[in-house]
Amino acid sequence: MAKRKKQSKVQKRAKLRRGKSAKRGKARKAAPAKRTVARAKPKPAPAKKAVRKAKSPVAPVVETVAVEVIEQPAPGVITVTEVEDTEVRKAS
Repeated sequence: MAKRKKQSKVQKRAKLRRGKSAKRGKARKAAPAKRTVARAKPKPAPAKKAVRKAKSPVAPVVETVAVEVIEQPAPGVITVTEVEDTEVRKAS
């Protein structure tokens, strides 16, 4: 058998006192369960939708044509013809 070494006489640091190492820690007691009051569940917030750009109202194109024709079919006879045409086109 191996012989046990003698302890040196140099002062050693004090070890932490642990008490009884075999003793186990107690389990924590569970807190008594509290009754929860039934509350109204809030509705989830609606998802924000992207705002669409409003189209600026486009005015329809109005085109007016006025035609005035002056004729002289015979000397001393003057014929005046007036025509006015208005065209409305839808803007694309």
